Formats: sequence, structure tokens, C-alpha cells
Amino acid sequence: MDINKKYIIIFGTLILLLVIITGAITYYKGKEEQAQIPDVKQSVLGFSQDYPTNFDELSDFISSCKNTVFPDTEGLKNNKGIKEIVCAIERGAIRIVSNGKIRSVSAYIPSFSTLDSIVSFKSGKYLSISVDAEDVIREYDPSLLEEDELYFCSISAPSLTETESRILTETDSLILQLIPNKILTFDEGNIFCTETEMNKTPSMVFSGFIPKAESLNIKQYLVNEQIASNVMNKQSFSEIKEILNDYPIVWQMEKPIIP
Repeated sequence: MDINKKYIIIFGTLILLLVIITGAITYYKGKEEQAQIPDVKQSVLGFSQDYPTNFDELSDFISSCKNTVFPDTEGLKNNKGIKEIVCAIERGAIRIVSNGKIRSVSAYIPSFSTLDSIVSFKSGKYLSISVDAEDVIREYDPSLLEEDELYFCSISAPSLTETESRILTETDSLILQLIPNKILTFDEGNIFCTETEMNKTPSMVFSGFIPKAESLNIKQYLVNEQIASNVMNKQSFSEIKEILNDYPIVWQMEKPIIP
């Protein structure tokens, strides 16, 4: 009888160990599967349209676009060694883990392309263009990378924050909330001046709806603090252009626009 009890105890212990080992394998396998799935946090699943519809969506979208240029990936660079990324929001499928199972759901999710791979922009499409500022300055003048901060002014022509649609105009205004007193909007285009701290993985980001026009042209000027301040106090697009013409263009792009 005692022998039977001994075997029962041994058998029960083995069963318990088997359950623990099986549970551990299942747990770590689930962890590994989750690690292979894109980060589907609120900012990814929260997009209700193919453009940001509230402040949080806009902030998350721009942050994800900015962060995309920071990995040290040669494939992201153009022929000058500058990382330039175009970010959009597309309808697609993502994998999520629910009750231990992986399933696909339809959602609006960020998509990323190199600027070089884009032949033209589509009118009305919401995009962000993110450029690694360190790459830009390294190409222009590497000695400036030692500076604590640099000042840039950009001109986007036509405007990225003015549209005829009421819905789109409400979305455009979110940009102005995100960076108040930083953007001047004229019929001819946008003027944007900013101070950039060079020790904090700096990037240049241009966001908005692609306008109805033949092409989109963006120029980034390297200026000083006084000029950046003076520009933002001007009320004339032509006057600002005249001022900036005296300063170097450190980055620029132009792409045709299709209807």
C-alpha cells in the first residue's frame, strides 16, 4: 500500500512538472509571437481615417514619422546620404493577439516610403515628410554638428495647411495647435521657423494635405536666431522670401502633384 502511495506521489509530481513546463513554453511562445507583431498601440489602432482627426492622432503620427528616420539604415538614404521618409496613413491589415490567438483586423495604419521612391504626390492626400537634420547638416557643413542649436526656416509652396474642404481645414488647424506661433500661412504657401537642438536626434518634419497644384516645393534655409524671429513677425510672403534669399538652402525637394 505504501508502495502504491509512493508511485502516486511520484506520478502526481511528474504531472505537475509537465503542466508547469507546458505552461512556460506556451507563455514564452506567446511572447515571441507578440515580439514579431508590429507595435499596435493606441496611436496605430486609433486612426479612424486616412488622415489625423484629433490632436492625439496627429501628435502620434508625426512622432512615428520623425522616429522612422533615426535607425541607421543605409536603404533609407538618398544618393547624398540623407534619410528622407514620406509617411502616410493607409487602410490595411494588422495582426493582434487576442485570448492567446493571432488574428488579422482591418485598420488605418502608418505607411512609410523613401522620398526617392515617390514619383509624384496625390492631391488631397495627407502626408508627412521627415528628414534627418543631422544628415542634412553633415552634407552641408559637418562642423555645424558641434553647435548646440541651429535655426531653420522653411517655405512650403503651395500651402500645406490651407484647403477648400471644411473637414480638411479643421484637421489642418491641429498642426497650428501642435506648434503654435510657428507657422505663417499665406495664399502662396507656408513659412515655418524653428530652433533645433542638435544633440537630440533632430529631424525636419513637414505635414499637411497635398494641395491642388502642379507641384509641391519645400525649401529649408539655415538662418540665425534673429532672422528666425524677424521672419515670424513679417506679414508678407514676398518680403519673407526676399529675406531668406540671403541665406543658404540646406535642403529642398520638389515633386509633381497628380489630381
